[in-house]
Amino acid sequence: MKYPSIIRDTIDFISDTEVCNIGYSEGTIDKNRPYRLELWSSYGITNATIFISIIDLENKSEDDIKRILIDNNIIEIIKDDIYITEVEDTADNSFLSINVPLEGKDVIINKLLVKTTYFD
Repeated sequence: MKYPSIIRDTIDFISDTEVCNIGYSEGTIDKNRPYRLELWSSYGITNATIFISIIDLENKSEDDIKRILIDNNIIEIIKDDIYITEVEDTADNSFLSINVPLEGKDVIINKLLVKTTYFD
């Protein structure tokens, strides 16, 4: 596969911390680029973090990256506040880590458009 999937099997998603891990979703963008989305909350804000390989996206702007997520029906941007960084997994593959705030107390910030598998 041209684009790797992020390796997250070393992450403890159920430990008792200030971050509450809610669930995840996996799929593809543009029919060939895998993504992993993790749904979590902290300090009253529900967030989604989306990981996609940085290969062929090195020179794309943040707006270009957001447009990819919108065009692939992953998120609907309402108020933005999206934060994008670069991370590496345990196999030294580089990924964009796209943090999308979704909702706070009684306020929708952005909308998640993909189905999520919830943790028990």
